[in-house]
Order: sequence, then structure tokens, then C-alpha cells
Amino acid sequence: MNRLTALFRRLQGERRARRTGGRRRSDFEPNRGWRVVLALALGVALLDWTTKAAVAASVPLEGFVEVWRGRVALWHVRNDAMMLGLWDGFPIAVRQGIALVAGAVAFLVVFQVVGRMHRLRPGEREWAWAFAGLAYGGMLGNLGERALHWGVTDYLSFAWGDLWLPPGNVADVALFAAIPLAVPVILFELRGRARRAPRQTVPSPGARPLARA
Repeated sequence: MNRLTALFRRLQGERRARRTGGRRRSDFEPNRGWRVVLALALGVALLDWTTKAAVAASVPLEGFVEVWRGRVALWHVRNDAMMLGLWDGFPIAVRQGIALVAGAVAFLVVFQVVGRMHRLRPGEREWAWAFAGLAYGGMLGNLGERALHWGVTDYLSFAWGDLWLPPGNVADVALFAAIPLAVPVILFELRGRARRAPRQTVPSPGARPLARA
């Protein structure tokens, strides 16, 4: 159990249980960002499941109802493919395997982001919290529904000129909103690494190298 706890803490970015030389102070601080991320993710997933259930109960399959005339409509469809219709021609077992692998990889990537967000400066951490919470919430919303009956309920469609875009759902909106938030999070991390990098000391022209003992 102690080894599993140490591994979990290591994945969260807390590298040492006790202070040792050469470690940042943030490596030993509790990572409270998990609370915000989990609360946001659960909120997005619950909102996604609630709206899907409401649409499924009120709008017939393939039904189309304009909520905001010429702008927003409820278009109830059943999406058995992956996002954007990827791998639609593959057997269901193959698509389930792809979804499982993709979900696991995405989970680990976002997990690493959450584990290191407490190293960012105050004011930067909130960006990472929002990114991770929206990403986790979107994945949980769609993958949770796929775990029950594979297909995903799509219903939210927007007008583009005279055309109506393919419908999505709250989980899709959360995932697409998380994408641009990843840019400042990456920039904050790169800036932090550059700030923490050891400075190279340039010897003076007349200095002699130290003799080895």
C-alpha cells in the first residue's frame, strides 16, 4: 500500500515525501487542484447526462426543433461512430478497443497536467484547472454513455449560413473548449522550466581550470 501511495504521489508530481536537496518547495505541497478539477468534471458530466436524457425524452429520434430560429436547434440523432465520424466502418469491437485506448491515453496525459499544475504560479494554476476539468468532464460524459450502449446522444446544432452543423452535446462543447485552454497551460509550463533551468557560468578568459583532487 505504501508503494502504491508513493506511486500515486509521484504521478501527481509530488516527487518526495520528505524534503531533500535539489527539489522545489512545490514538490512537497499538497495538490489541492484535484478538488477543483473533479468538481468541474463531475459538473460537466452530470449536465451532459441530464440534457441527453431530457432531449431523448422530449424530442423523437431524428427530430429537429429550432430553439432559436435560424441559429440554434435540437437535432436528436444517435452517433455510433467516434468523434467527427471517425472509424465508422470498423466493427463495433474494434471501435470499442480504440475508444478504450484513446480514453486511457488521454486520461494519463491530463492526469500528468493535473499532477504538475501546483508548480505553476498563482493565477496560472486556474487555467490548468479549467483545462483539466473540462477535458475530464467531456471524456466522462461521452465515454460514460458509450459504456452503457456504445452510441452517443447528439442534439445541439448551430446554423452556419443556410446550413445546420452536425449536432453535438455538452461533452463535445467541453472538449472543444478545453483545446484552446491547453495553449496557455503549455506556455506557462515552458516558461516555468526556463525559469528553473540552471544558469551556466561562463569562466573569465584568464581563469585556470581547477585541478582534480
